Amino acid sequence: MTTLTTRDIQLLSRQLHAMKETARDEIRLADNNLQQGRQAQSSEAHSFSDDAEGIRTEDVRLGEIEIDRTRLAAIEFAEKLIAEGRYGKCIHCGCDIARERMLALPTAARCAPCQNAIEKGDGPR
Repeated sequence: MTTLTTRDIQLLSRQLHAMKETARDEIRLADNNLQQGRQAQSSEAHSFSDDAEGIRTEDVRLGEIEIDRTRLAAIEFAEKLIAEGRYGKCIHCGCDIARERMLALPTAARCAPCQNAIEKGDGPR
């Protein structure tokens, strides 16, 4: 297993910054769309099916915002780990996270075995 180099961390830090800006933009856009949808819904005459469609659309937009906020939180957590010098180390077992995993998923905070254990419901190793 190859660990992250200082150059890798610098590259990933820049990538995380770009991802953070994208996530923020997407949250702003989705929030604006949600607000516009609510305004349009309240100002128009509509039927029950229109109301149902409006509710469904709003639910989808709220879901998208929640996904973007979760992604943003993971990015900010990764940036915090970089600042603390703990980036690339599993938050559960302390082992190095494989370089390949970090390059593929810059927000990874757990090594693959700990992540797999959590996903199976076994908790971290």
